[in-house]
Amino acid sequence: MVEIKNPLYNCAAPSTQTVHADSHMRATSDVSPPIGVSTTFEYAQTAIDACNYGPDQRHVYSRESTPTNLKVEAVLSTVTEGHAVLYGSGLTAVLAVLIHYKPKKIALSECYFGIRKVIDQYQALVPGVKVIGSECPYDGVDLVWLESPVNPTGEVKDIGSYALRAHAAGAILVVDATLAPPPLSYPFRQGADVVVHSATKYLGGHSDLLAGVVVTRTAKTAETLRVDRCTLGLGAGSLENWLLLRSLRTLSIRVKQQSQTAARLVALLESYRRNAVVTTCHTPSAAELSLGRLITSVRHATLQHNGPHCNFNIAQQHPEGFGAVFSITLASKTQALFVARQLRLHRFATSLGGVESLVDWRHGWDATAEPTQLRISIGLESYDDLASDWKQALLALDESEKKAAAKL
Repeated sequence: MVEIKNPLYNCAAPSTQTVHADSHMRATSDVSPPIGVSTTFEYAQTAIDACNYGPDQRHVYSRESTPTNLKVEAVLSTVTEGHAVLYGSGLTAVLAVLIHYKPKKIALSECYFGIRKVIDQYQALVPGVKVIGSECPYDGVDLVWLESPVNPTGEVKDIGSYALRAHAAGAILVVDATLAPPPLSYPFRQGADVVVHSATKYLGGHSDLLAGVVVTRTAKTAETLRVDRCTLGLGAGSLENWLLLRSLRTLSIRVKQQSQTAARLVALLESYRRNAVVTTCHTPSAAELSLGRLITSVRHATLQHNGPHCNFNIAQQHPEGFGAVFSITLASKTQALFVARQLRLHRFATSLGGVESLVDWRHGWDATAEPTQLRISIGLESYDDLASDWKQALLALDESEKKAAAKL
């Protein structure tokens, strides 16, 4: 079988890696790889177990592998600095990790509620499995699950400190880095043992596919995961493989621009909030109150980075910027929903990572989320246009609140 990772591109820039890391797998003259929907492949003329797709590839059944699937894993393996295995969804990837490592005691950080549900299912199937918080002592812990950046605030965890604690206890550290794919973050550099992504989000980037990725440090572990994937039928479909390969070509440029736009928008909204606060040095104007008086908090890694309580080097962990997801909290649930519906360039929908900006009311899906909080996913629109969108939404909210108060 072909080597999935081509070492020629290990030191290339991420934008080069995503375009060329699968070039050694070409078996046709197509510049854009064909979709390839076949579920089964003819054996070679010489022997059943001989290569039948080019000089160094063998495909038998799509549950095991396809030419497009291997291309996707080649690109993902190179750009993530590990060995990638593709699954049908992000939560399927979570299940694959649990099946492989069979943990008996899991230390779990704050995370996407779907991950908690998968772990609940795992506990139901494997009696005696314990789950504790990631800040608890790691006595007896064999797997630490860390999400960084955190959903929905976009704030960053100190991966290196968790790696030291996990390894001291003999545990595996799994990092869900969905909200900051390469080139924004590389968790293996901070000591992660396994990295997980919901490829539905930034890796896919167009809100049109469902997939998940598990990235390991060693090729041997990845191959074991592929065997399990084939047995359990956990792989992604042919169209999803092809859509993901198409999307990865622009990954670097997409996430960098989304990150930069998000950072500017976070700064703007935080300035609205701060300028509406009365201090000994500042009395807000009527215009400042109209824009910011109903914002109670804005949370993102950029604000964490500049805050007084950050005790690790976030910039070193995120050399190319931070993720494009952040949260904003309004004074009431009604106000949060008003803003979500008033925004014109932010689609009121769940998910994140797409080229279009989204606003999501997380409480509608996750009862533990604050009903006054909105999760914002920034797309590829102009910063100026998004800033104008927020300004009109906040001014409309202020006017609506004033009218409601006048009726009392």
